[in-house]
Amino acid sequence: MVFGGLIDVPLIVGGFLLMFRFRKKLALDILRVKLPPIALYLILSVPLIIFEEQIDCMPAWCGMVAIPPTLPFIMVEMLVLGGIVLWRHAKNVLRVTLFFSIFGVLWEIFLGGLVGAPLIIVALFAPYVAVGYAFISMLPLEVLIKGETTPSDGKTVLPVPPPPPL
Repeated sequence: MVFGGLIDVPLIVGGFLLMFRFRKKLALDILRVKLPPIALYLILSVPLIIFEEQIDCMPAWCGMVAIPPTLPFIMVEMLVLGGIVLWRHAKNVLRVTLFFSIFGVLWEIFLGGLVGAPLIIVALFAPYVAVGYAFISMLPLEVLIKGETTPSDGKTVLPVPPPPPL
């Protein structure tokens, strides 16, 4: 952790809670950019991954690099996740985010930073790891799912906002 637990944990958890609260409005604003939803999904993922990885950095490169060496691996995970979401026509962002968070915790336990950690450490860090994976995936998934494409022209279809009350 870069700044210590008293700053790092609220940054990720608070950012996640803000994203959770305003995800639909943010997604609609982001979808105004005239790019395919999958492109917006991947472009939006990059700064979120960099931010999260800079906070939860490995001691070997913490504070020494601007772009974390884990970025390509997490981008591949995000690309596969986006492909699965499009293939399965998922509609529930929170369910997909939950599954990705569970995958992330298992990934960290068996291949990542929690390999070989005592069970008590795994139990303490698993919720934080899950929030980290939810942090990097929820808003991009909202953009991807909200930006449904029509097969004929490939243009993004935005939901029509309700008219203002009179």
